[in-house]
Amino acid sequence: MSKRNLIIITVVILSLLGGGAYWYYSQKGALPGGDILFPGGSGTRTDGGGTTTEQPTDEDTFTPGVDTRLPRLYQLHITPTSGVGFFEAKDKKGVVTNRTVRYVERGLGHIFETQLSTYVESRIVNETRPRISEALWGNSGNSVVFRFLDTTEGATIKTRIINLSSPFATSSSEFLTTEELYLPDSIPFMATAEDGTNGLFYLAEKDGTFTTFQNLNASKIFNSVFTEWLPQFPSQKLVTLTSRPSEKVPGHMFFLDPKTKAVTKILGNINGLTTLTSHDGKFVLASESRNGAPELSVYDVTKKTMLPIYLRGLPEKCVWGTKNPTLVYCGVPEALTNASYPDQWYQGVVSFSDSLWEINAETLAVRKVFTPKDFKAPALDMTNLSLSSDDAYLVFINKLTSTPWVYSIVEPLPPPTPITVPVAGTSTPVGSTSTLTGTTTRAAVPPSVVTSDMQKLK
Repeated sequence: MSKRNLIIITVVILSLLGGGAYWYYSQKGALPGGDILFPGGSGTRTDGGGTTTEQPTDEDTFTPGVDTRLPRLYQLHITPTSGVGFFEAKDKKGVVTNRTVRYVERGLGHIFETQLSTYVESRIVNETRPRISEALWGNSGNSVVFRFLDTTEGATIKTRIINLSSPFATSSSEFLTTEELYLPDSIPFMATAEDGTNGLFYLAEKDGTFTTFQNLNASKIFNSVFTEWLPQFPSQKLVTLTSRPSEKVPGHMFFLDPKTKAVTKILGNINGLTTLTSHDGKFVLASESRNGAPELSVYDVTKKTMLPIYLRGLPEKCVWGTKNPTLVYCGVPEALTNASYPDQWYQGVVSFSDSLWEINAETLAVRKVFTPKDFKAPALDMTNLSLSSDDAYLVFINKLTSTPWVYSIVEPLPPPTPITVPVAGTSTPVGSTSTLTGTTTRAAVPPSVVTSDMQKLK
């Protein structure tokens, strides 16, 4: 047999084997090593670190609006998003009557929301704004800032305010109406008020400007020759400014009073300094680049003391509590590779698989809340964290996929259990499944439960 014929026969045999393998696995519903979406998938999924993470089986699938038992950790949307935040409807007494999560699809700029009582998702704005790089929510979820790159004008950063409101009374549409306002071009960094109030702060050239989401009463409250400031807006009473970090560059942090325009130095000469300040301004979660890793500490503003908490991570992966302002929740990497931090994480050169930790700034007590493996979830590199006003729900974006997730800090209540209540004169016990004439079935009343980032363009 000639060498040429031998090669042809070998190729044919390999092709038949490959086709047979494809047919076999396609009949079983998945190819080996296939990427399965969570939740609702099955089999296994291999994350970027080469480890295999078990996925929920068909018995664990969840259907929004049908299943009454809500998953504690849940992926809200399957395509990349640019920003996520809470919307809370309140009655005249200030009691929350409805709570949803709102987010912006990155590719087309479509705005969606998910009801936290059912996890049912709906599109709420019938408009398309493509290529949204960053979306900053504020004003209690009634407004969002869109930021995108306009390549027609030499890669200029454009910033737009989108205010949402109910449809007009004469309209039959279920979509919300929008008002679009323009902010100056080429704003490098900005922040929205984290306390849900109507305010935002942005830096343009040498000036720092405070304004509202209606772009009214804009006023310059800060001026600096140095322009590489990363702002945070913890509350209407405080803006923080931290120098843009790099591993081997000493960083500095200042407090800015929006009313008096007074600037106060808080921290300085810390390599790779990144920060996140509590809403009441009493604590600063800070990270310092030391021995090739970002080390977290808590700075007490009143006592002027910096105390380590022996966790390695970045404040950009954290969020302070609202109801309990001394608690902070952080996505802490389960392992760190050799890299330059925070530089290479900003650049996307390195990524993490995080566990969620709770830190008490007063006692320095730390507690691991969950790891993705607890829920058979894929690796989660948590960013853009946000808490509901009662600290019961946490939302974040998985940097690996840019998809939004929600975690219920308070375990969801089980669905109501039917209870059979006998009428007077019968001996049927409560909870019995008897169908005797004269019995009435009612649902058990669940026990009441009492529950207690700066965004930047990278």
